[in-house]
Amino acid sequence: MREPLERDDEIAHIREALDAATRGEGRVVVIEGRAGIGKTRLVHECRELAKQLGFGRLQAVGDALESAMAWGVVRQMVERSVSRYSGEIREKILAGPSGAALKALDDAAHDPSEAELARTLHSLWWVAVDLSSTRPLLITVDDAHWADLSSLQFLVYLSRRIADLPIALVVATRPPADNFGPLAALSVSADRLLPRPLTTEALGTLVGGHPEVIKALHQASGGNPFLSGVLVDELAAIGLPLDDADTASKIGGLGPSTVFRATLGRLPADAVALANAIAVLGSHADPWQSAALAGVADLPAAVEALVTANVIVTGEYLEFVHPVVREAVLTGLGPIARASLHARAAKALWESHAPADRVAAHLVHAPKGTLPDAADVLRRAASTLLSAGDPQTAAAHLARAVDERPNDAALRAELGRALLRTGDAVTAHRHLKAAAAGLPDAELVAAAASATAAIEGPAAAIEELTEAIAARPDGESRLHLEARLAVFRSFLPDQRQVASAHLSGYSDLAGSTPDERTLLGLLAQMGRYEVWPHDEVAATATRALANGAYFDDATGSTDAMVAWLVALLALMAADGVDVARREIERARLKVRAHGSPVEFAMVTNASQFLNWRCGNMQAVEAEAEGALAAIAQEDPVSQVVGLRATSTHFAAYAALERGDVDAAQTVIDAFDLADAPPMMPTIWLHEVRGLIALARGDAARALDEAHRQRDAMAAVQVDPPTIPWRGVAVRALLQLGEPAAELASEQLGIARKWGAATEVGAALRLLAHTCGDSRLKLLTESVSVLEGSPSRLELARSLVDLGEALRVARRRSDAREQLHRAIDLASACGSAVLRTRAVEALEALGDRPRRQVVVGAESLTASERRVADLAATGRANREIAQELFVTPKTVENHLGRIYTKLGIAGRRDLARVLA
Repeated sequence: MREPLERDDEIAHIREALDAATRGEGRVVVIEGRAGIGKTRLVHECRELAKQLGFGRLQAVGDALESAMAWGVVRQMVERSVSRYSGEIREKILAGPSGAALKALDDAAHDPSEAELARTLHSLWWVAVDLSSTRPLLITVDDAHWADLSSLQFLVYLSRRIADLPIALVVATRPPADNFGPLAALSVSADRLLPRPLTTEALGTLVGGHPEVIKALHQASGGNPFLSGVLVDELAAIGLPLDDADTASKIGGLGPSTVFRATLGRLPADAVALANAIAVLGSHADPWQSAALAGVADLPAAVEALVTANVIVTGEYLEFVHPVVREAVLTGLGPIARASLHARAAKALWESHAPADRVAAHLVHAPKGTLPDAADVLRRAASTLLSAGDPQTAAAHLARAVDERPNDAALRAELGRALLRTGDAVTAHRHLKAAAAGLPDAELVAAAASATAAIEGPAAAIEELTEAIAARPDGESRLHLEARLAVFRSFLPDQRQVASAHLSGYSDLAGSTPDERTLLGLLAQMGRYEVWPHDEVAATATRALANGAYFDDATGSTDAMVAWLVALLALMAADGVDVARREIERARLKVRAHGSPVEFAMVTNASQFLNWRCGNMQAVEAEAEGALAAIAQEDPVSQVVGLRATSTHFAAYAALERGDVDAAQTVIDAFDLADAPPMMPTIWLHEVRGLIALARGDAARALDEAHRQRDAMAAVQVDPPTIPWRGVAVRALLQLGEPAAELASEQLGIARKWGAATEVGAALRLLAHTCGDSRLKLLTESVSVLEGSPSRLELARSLVDLGEALRVARRRSDAREQLHRAIDLASACGSAVLRTRAVEALEALGDRPRRQVVVGAESLTASERRVADLAATGRANREIAQELFVTPKTVENHLGRIYTKLGIAGRRDLARVLA
């Protein structure tokens, strides 16, 4: 095959992308252009270059029919890599990444929850990582404009995480129909190639002939290589020579559709029928199945006729030489003939027990009543599509299923739920209300209220649910509606008092059902925000969590996982750290086995709060960095924004404890660049900004940030003591020389109302700074209270302050005792700032504490230490990467820095050095 003409720049770009992949620098190339411009030829050239360079290769071709089949393109890639082998080799392949991919897709098909798509995308990403672990990998997708939505979402997912993988992703597509779909998103991270039409000179080189004929061919085809070839073939078929100038005048009357009709018109009837069948079945039609659908007795003869006429190419499947040919064949069929063929195809596939989504792809184009159980087939296909994140096609399938069986209320309910996931709340509401009338269960009434909320807002949903609850007797179904009502009320600040009174009526629930756990979780959240007694909140949250049952309830929905996280935060804020630690470890094991980056970040957020509560700032920093890295490429939906805000908060805390104010500012600036919408976790960031300002001596700025937090909290009617704006405000006022005792007393009152030792001890210390006469007494009480708190860092802070106060009071021996203890605690907590203060206070007493030398393991960053600890246990790089939701290359880079800092040759020495 000759080199493609006038494509030197494109091939150079492709070669550069392949070279980068061999260096471990993943690249994405999108080849975009209209039909016939030469995209497929460039993909072929790319594959040939990759073959010469020793790449592993996966390929797929989008197909209009398969666009309605979940994971069609991904399955095609994997199955092509498996199908050519048999016996032991095939078994070995299936035991590796390819088998893992197929298992991930099969598992997803059984779970249509919202969260399953994210898990499957992450599992498939790991398959790509594994396939590229021994040699560079090329993934090509041609005709991506016909790829199914779930596969396109995977390509986008991969493209965002490809930078440090030895993978080249090359995608050929027609221009996207809009600027918002996956293909448009794919272009953002891609080297975009736009092949231009051939010049007249290149066309002359390609086909030869009289200059006037070449000029006419160029004008008729627009320089499109494929269409030019079709016109040349037609000229040869009707006996018009290319080297005769008179031929030029005949070319204007030839158009692509005329050519295709003329080509098929000269073929035998069996060949035309076979072409029609292949067009309807799609690009992966079995030859014998195609012959049966077409009613062709002599398959070899029909195939030979189509190949000779340059209509199809043969191989494992029968495929058209170009998608444009198939489109022309389908156009020539007409709607009735196409529907008839689709009906026959659906019946044949159903009788051969083909997967539901393949049968459904034909059913939606076939007449109603084609199959006796068409509705069930469409329902199963819709479930698979929902798990693959394609609610639009799922809803279309379910709409057709309702047409087949209009009186099936449960089917109509499934359609309503699918429509809710598409965002079409109006149509969803109509179907859900109709379903609830025919099948009046509480879940449907609640789903209809969700649609109402999307259309008219939470207030309308609250009214609708209140009426429904009043009409129902007590029981589990009523409790389900009560739980949904509580959720909607939690969205509205003006409903907070009503919601509080409503939830208080459920404080004695055992937490034995999902609805009970939902109500208890909301009650715990309410108690934290409204400052109820902390022991009541802890007991309520513990019942809500129910030894892991609440987490199990939540794993199908990201929104539900947020509710689990909020209940867990309420428990930890109430100093219930032991129960929380067990809950987090259970959740971590489940997410590690089968979770998504967002689920990992949620569990890690909980762990950050736990470690912060207990004073382990090194763990806080490592986990904050890990969570931010895991969700760095996730779309900025509200849950992701909340997770980023929380991890940013804790990362800044950790940096401030190290004394690195610039690092704290950098992490805040990175969050602010995203211009996130305001929500509860973003409100707390005002505290961090205030702390940074205090560290820089800008008390006015710190006070302003404290007041911003105060006002934002007042707007949503919350004032929890765990992240107090008054703490920053009091310190700022003291720096400004302004009175602050009243504000500090206010904070102590709130802390005592809450009752948790951590908040009470911290508030006593805050008040001590504003009351010179009673400072020593208040600090002594603060230390005494904090002895019963899980927060070693808060205790260390009060010990330092008490030591300094005792020094001023000339109680030198007592001061030394408190300061020595403070140094030990501050060191254990990872607070260099606090340790330095304690050391300076001790030196002022004439003591010389042991100097802390940063060598060996202590020189590692928090993230490096976490990787080192895992490597020291014998885990391989891949295992560490899976546990931390990063790439193996990231782990490899960490280990390289670790070995250098520790002065060792490799992981065999890690356990000894870290001991």
